[in-house]
Order: sequence, then C-alpha cells, then structure tokens
Amino acid sequence: MNEELFTIPKEAVKPADLNDYKVQHEIHRMMGLLRFSPDANGEFIARCTPDHNILPALAVYFTARFGETAWSIIDEKRGLCLRRLPGGQPKITRTEGTKTAAIKGETIDDVSQSANTDDWEELWKHYHKTINNEDRNNPKLQRQLMPQRYWKYLPEVPKSKEQ
Repeated sequence: MNEELFTIPKEAVKPADLNDYKVQHEIHRMMGLLRFSPDANGEFIARCTPDHNILPALAVYFTARFGETAWSIIDEKRGLCLRRLPGGQPKITRTEGTKTAAIKGETIDDVSQSANTDDWEELWKHYHKTINNEDRNNPKLQRQLMPQRYWKYLPEVPKSKEQ
C-alpha cells in the first residue's frame, strides 16, 4: 500500500490549526469578558460580537456558572441568541432588532432599557476600580488581553477610551 496517499502536507494542516487556535482563544476570552445585566424579568443578558460562531461552545460553561438562573448571550454580529431558562436546556434562536425571538414566542427585554443596568454598570466599575493597581497599569498588555473591539460591552472601560 502506498503510504504517500495518506500523508497530509504540513502546509495544508497549518491553516486549520491556526483557525482552531483562534476559535478556542475567542471562546476562552468570552468566558471572562462577557458582562451580564439583569432585565426587568430578572434574566441576565450579555451582548457580544465575536469573530467566530462560538455560542454553542459557551453553553456548558454558562449553564454551570448560572445554575438555575435564566440567562441569554446575544451575538449581535450573527443575529443569534443563546438562551437558557430555569430547568431547560440552552437553545439558540434568531434575534430581531433589540428584542429576541425566543422559545415559544417569548421575547427578552432590551437590557439597555432596563433600570437595573446603571446599577450593574456602577457595580462593575467599582469592582474594577477596587482591584485595579494603577502602579501596574500596562495599557499595551490590556489591549492585548482585552482587544478594543470588545470594549463597548465592558462597563469598566471609560466611554472616552472606546474611540
């Protein structure tokens, strides 16, 4: 049997490995960078615009993290929503504007309209200010670990820094 038929050139594998690394890296990054805020119904909602379609990979992690609390992650780039209600399994649905078409015709309130949002943002800002050591401030490393494209979803980043 000719073994050369079963040999895959390294040049063909390298792009696949690189893409796999980028996807895994973004999944890991989203586990730490997503910021959830409760809507009027007490459901915790986070928004993101990931480079890759990673919502299915986040389901197990956030199900374990939130327990029986209702949560949703909205991928604004793809118009998708990963949602888990108490006692159910995470499901992906399509979004419609600021509302999300979800299981059995229910919708998720727009978090930006929620009165609780400001309180949660202030809590994140206070947490960040408390743990941040200004003497060790390293903006270059911060941008490397927390790319600027994610800043619009991070309440601890001052709005003036986003531009």
